[in-house]
Amino acid sequence: MWLNISMLVPKDKTFIGYTLVDITSTGVIRNDTGKDLERNQQRNWETVLQCIGIRSQPIDISWREDTVKLDSYEFGEMYQGEHRVWSFAFTVEHSGVFGDAQDPVKLLHADFDEVPIVPYLTETARFLLPVFYTAGAIKNIYFKIPDLGVNI
Repeated sequence: MWLNISMLVPKDKTFIGYTLVDITSTGVIRNDTGKDLERNQQRNWETVLQCIGIRSQPIDISWREDTVKLDSYEFGEMYQGEHRVWSFAFTVEHSGVFGDAQDPVKLLHADFDEVPIVPYLTETARFLLPVFYTAGAIKNIYFKIPDLGVNI
């Protein structure tokens, strides 16, 4: 379920991330036979939450997955055309924990850069290495502060 952030919290406490990595939250936390895909998707989701949690506790977390054309997204030039994109939104309790007024997400990008992932799940994009990249031609994850009043 997506939330309308205009009614929730101040703009500098709400963030949205976009990734080409399968971060589906499956709730599978044990290595059960026949659940390898779901467990690995959950591992990637847990990695996202742990990286965010380095600096702040994420609250009001939501996510979604869509297959879209990447024209209006900010992924690296290596990724073009139509791909599956996972979006996730979250809030934090304190302002300025992930950056400053010039770049309010710079520390999120630093914390996520080159963090290992489990690849080859249900992604349509292929990655040179199994890690999150936050910059350059192979950027596969990035963060923004959403505009107020926008459904995320």
